Amino acid sequence: MKAQVWLSADASRRLRAIATRTGLEPEQVLAQLANRVRMNDNGTLTVDAFTPR
Repeated sequence: MKAQVWLSADASRRLRAIATRTGLEPEQVLAQLANRVRMNDNGTLTVDAFTPR
C-alpha cells in the first residue's frame, strides 16, 4: 500500500524538527504515527501521544 500525505508548511516544519531530534527520517516518524492510529466508534481517527523511537 502506498499513501501520500500533504502537510501544511507549519506541520511539515514540525515533522522535520521531530525527525531531526530523534535521528529519524520524516517518513519513519510518519510510519510510527500511522501504526498508532485507531478509529473511534464515530469514525474519527485518533492517535494517542507517543514519542518516536
